[in-house]
Amino acid sequence: MKINKTDLIIIGGGMVGLSLAIAVAQSGVNITVVEKDDLDLQLKPEFDGRVSAISLGSERVLNAIGVWQYMLPEAEAILDIRVVDDYSTSHVHYNYHDTGSEPMGHMVENRHTRIALLKRAAELPTINLITKTEVSNFERDAHNSTITLSNGSIWQAPLLVAADGRRSKMRDLVGIKTIERGYKQHAIVCTIEHELPHQGLALQRFLPAGPFAALPMQHKRSAIVWSEDENLAPEVIKLPDAEFTAEIKARLGDYLGDFKVIGKRFCYPLNLVLAKRYIDNRFALVGDSAHGIHPIAGQGVNVGFRDVAVLAELIVEAMRLGQDIGGAKMLEHYQRWRRFDAMSMGAIMDGLTRLFSNDIKPIRLARDLGLDLVNKTPPLKRLFMRHAMGLMGDLPKMMRVG
Repeated sequence: MKINKTDLIIIGGGMVGLSLAIAVAQSGVNITVVEKDDLDLQLKPEFDGRVSAISLGSERVLNAIGVWQYMLPEAEAILDIRVVDDYSTSHVHYNYHDTGSEPMGHMVENRHTRIALLKRAAELPTINLITKTEVSNFERDAHNSTITLSNGSIWQAPLLVAADGRRSKMRDLVGIKTIERGYKQHAIVCTIEHELPHQGLALQRFLPAGPFAALPMQHKRSAIVWSEDENLAPEVIKLPDAEFTAEIKARLGDYLGDFKVIGKRFCYPLNLVLAKRYIDNRFALVGDSAHGIHPIAGQGVNVGFRDVAVLAELIVEAMRLGQDIGGAKMLEHYQRWRRFDAMSMGAIMDGLTRLFSNDIKPIRLARDLGLDLVNKTPPLKRLFMRHAMGLMGDLPKMMRVG
């Protein structure tokens, strides 16, 4: 059987997998991306109702790989963030002027991000995208990773990267263990069209069942991301339109005026999945395959884009120097650079979820004091804002200015 040689294999053609392919292919590297699903279906509105908060740091990555120009027409700037504890007057208000003149980030529907990624990928002749195909066999030796696909073809490269989601088949095949925690919550996701402009405000309201967010979208629309008890959420999603709208209004208030729910309703289970290590022989994890975290602060995909920026930088530099891109030295560098940051983010999001998803009085008093302290301390507020914008820590080149 013929073995097809390539420089890099990526399993998973989602937002992180395609971003990595584009970032590396820009340097003329031959990439083979394998995606089990039909990508055309993923572009339809009914496939995925989620939107992502693309931080300023992630925008820099997407701009560097030529994707942001295609996303920007569908992006809505985040100019203000208001975090409210629903059982007190405590809150934190962030405004983009506190850190500079640029928005803190943009809200973009996942499907528009996928459209932009596919458009950019089609411009790069060294990307070979194989869809509707799965890995049926995976082998490694001292020099290569080799996969056999369900269509019978065989592909070989010095490095294989798994970007196949938090239930990663490739991670399991390699035997990388995970830390997992369920939140007993589901996220109810939908879009509303409202009477008054949102002015770029992202509202995060904390309720005992979990956070409730209204996130700004284009054309007087907002995305609702509503965490609810796992037993109740499936029933809520089935409510008649009037009752479902009333439930949202009770949590949202009237700052957007009258509104109506448009499009499909979605429901997603919420859990934490952290890989205990990110590398193995000729193998690396990126995105949700390495770290699936709670969406409480909208950081999930941004942590994945930082993986992309780091791994692409290391791969391109190794190839420029004639080094082995799948060698232990390069992979260990990637793990050292990314694992602590991603694990820390996962732990922080886990802690915030548990801190705010209850109404125990001593905990409520402690978090209210914390919110008030941050809101009244400008340097501390700016620190949190820069962290959320992806501008803190040991930044890869694509995330730096200049």
